[in-house]
Amino acid sequence: MNTETKINPSMIGVGILVLALIVAGLWYLTKNKEGSGGVVQSVEEVSDAVPEISTNPAEDVPEVNPVDRANPFKYDNPLR
Repeated sequence: MNTETKINPSMIGVGILVLALIVAGLWYLTKNKEGSGGVVQSVEEVSDAVPEISTNPAEDVPEVNPVDRANPFKYDNPLR
């Protein structure tokens, strides 16, 4: 009984390709994990750079009711 197995050259190529894909996937995942803290770090840097504003811009806004100006024909009758 002959139990020799022949290794096909195309199978070696497929094996190398699969191994290369696994290595590339692991490399991508490690790079992706390193870059994930960038947004949080950027938010902290921006919040440190922006000063606290102690004024209220809506403080000096006049109280104008737009309903009073909606009807241009509303007027006082001088003959009454």
